[in-house]
Amino acid sequence: MQPYLDRALSDSEYQEAEEHLADCSYCRKRYRFEATLRQYVRHAGAEMMDPALKAKLVALRTPLE
Repeated sequence: MQPYLDRALSDSEYQEAEEHLADCSYCRKRYRFEATLRQYVRHAGAEMMDPALKAKLVALRTPLE
């Protein structure tokens, strides 16, 4: 699904995916979910975080070892 959403498929692969989505309700639902999630993440990432909240989150972070 990710290469399809990223438009990283060849023309023939993209066409095959399109045909599959036309016939598979499970994959259509998954596609809609993934596309909506990407849209949500794009919008959420553009919002400014309250500096106090950001400081609290940074304080909760554990260092990588």
